[in-house]
Amino acid sequence: MIDALNTSSLDSFKTEARQLLQAAVEKRQKEQDATPSQQSNQDTVSLGNKPTQSVTYSATVTDQDLGTTFTLLRDLLATTLQEQGIALEVSTGDNTVSLESLTPEQAQDLVSEDGYFGVEKTAQRIFDFAVSISGNDPRRIEAIRAGIEDGFAQAEEVWGGALPDISYETRDTIMAKLDEWVNNATETGSESES
Repeated sequence: MIDALNTSSLDSFKTEARQLLQAAVEKRQKEQDATPSQQSNQDTVSLGNKPTQSVTYSATVTDQDLGTTFTLLRDLLATTLQEQGIALEVSTGDNTVSLESLTPEQAQDLVSEDGYFGVEKTAQRIFDFAVSISGNDPRRIEAIRAGIEDGFAQAEEVWGGALPDISYETRDTIMAKLDEWVNNATETGSESES
């Protein structure tokens, strides 16, 4: 399934996202430069012995900037997915979420501790799937683990490096569930032999 992704579109998306973020930062910088009273609270740097125009740097990102950046990235992602023929609606159990109208708050809720894409619920869905395709056979644990690790490796490759922390937390939770499943099966098998 991951092989079906067009990586040139993903690279294009990353480039456009960086450009949009840079444009938002430059716009914020221009707005800050237009307000001289704020400059006195920030550091200035001048390089060399020649008189140059001083430049003010700030790492502060406002909620408004984050919202604008989120909206731009969301729209770019939706367009990229649409161009690849990928559905823009995601099922979240009882509901459906449209990626075209997803708000930052909805996205945060979806990946929160109790959210549909949170660590526990996602790990449970993957665990249930893995156990069912193994025929509920704990003797296939090594193949299951290898498949999960391979899936994460493919995701890292497509992502272009390390995944977000939530992904690794999910993988660790899946592995813990698999350990518990095998241990329970072993204990049950030992008791039935007695």
